[in-house]
Amino acid sequence: MRILCIIDSFGSGGAQKQMVTLARGLKRRGHDIHFFIYFPQFTFFRKEVEEFAIPIHEFNKGRGFSLKLIRRLIGLIRNNRYDIVISFLDNPNIYAELSCLSLSGTKLIVSERSSHLAEKGFIIALIKRNLHRLSSHIVTNSSNHREWLEKRFSWLKRKVTTIYNGLDVGLYQGLPNPLLEKKDLKLIAVGRIGIEKNVTGLIRALQIIQHDYGWVPSVSWVGHRGAASQKYCQQVDELLDSLPEVKKNWKWLGERLDVPILLEEHHALIHPSFFEGLPNAICEALAAGRPVLASNVCDNGILVTHGERGFLFDPKSPESIANAISRLLALKGDEWVRISKASRQYAETSLSIDRLVTEYEYLFTRLINRTCEQ
Repeated sequence: MRILCIIDSFGSGGAQKQMVTLARGLKRRGHDIHFFIYFPQFTFFRKEVEEFAIPIHEFNKGRGFSLKLIRRLIGLIRNNRYDIVISFLDNPNIYAELSCLSLSGTKLIVSERSSHLAEKGFIIALIKRNLHRLSSHIVTNSSNHREWLEKRFSWLKRKVTTIYNGLDVGLYQGLPNPLLEKKDLKLIAVGRIGIEKNVTGLIRALQIIQHDYGWVPSVSWVGHRGAASQKYCQQVDELLDSLPEVKKNWKWLGERLDVPILLEEHHALIHPSFFEGLPNAICEALAAGRPVLASNVCDNGILVTHGERGFLFDPKSPESIANAISRLLALKGDEWVRISKASRQYAETSLSIDRLVTEYEYLFTRLINRTCEQ
């Protein structure tokens, strides 16, 4: 099949990572894959696309809504006669849907990659979902968000599917790394430094750990400081400055491509977000055989399953986060190994690239066959 993948950029976000992963997996299976992006200045994952010799069509959009972008997309889709067009994220979805409005017969799949908890208002939500009438199918990467869509916007119910994220499990060793001495605990967090990631909640939980144990675990945070969250980053810095023992054990690692190696060097992942779609960070930690401490939101309960592959907590409560850390510290060696093995097994069976690509291929075939039958 000839497939066009539409996304804003090759920046370091989770949706970008998943679209690149999907495109590479489809290319391996012999499909003709093209990319369309409109913020070419963000290049974090670009090399991974170029390594597979996937053509990249660029448009430098600039600020604001762009009719020129829509005209460019219409021409691109019409001239290349793609069998499938697929877009990830709200704004790329809007551009894809408006572009395909004049292209009868185009099979368009749009994918929502976050949670309804991030919605900014009912009117905006209503406009977005009415535009989905122009798409052939909608994919969510969490069951929680799909169920919300089906309940709130009944006209979408028959054309929404959940497809979980996928990753190359072979990049991760998946070997247990039991904690031998409590004071040596090394936690890793992965995500953009923004208010929804709840960095301050984690810092306050570490303050509680210091009070209860007399020491603070090491925390390494992987992720960039977004321009839109400068005020929040300042609040984080000020909070750390007020807690010198926590700050002394806190490391900012910035954007990194070596997350599999970093996971090997740490004992567990901690993920305190207020909401998520399906977090790549948790998927990667499970593949690495690491216990996961995560917010009990969205599909995190399915990924982690409290007590099986880690522990869940209330992200609004630093005490709850601290309690999850304490439960991790209380694990005996055999319990740690059990959780690590369960994490790796779940990743192998439910989060592989092969499973991801197969589910999308099945969806492509369904949509094309449905047209042939009409």
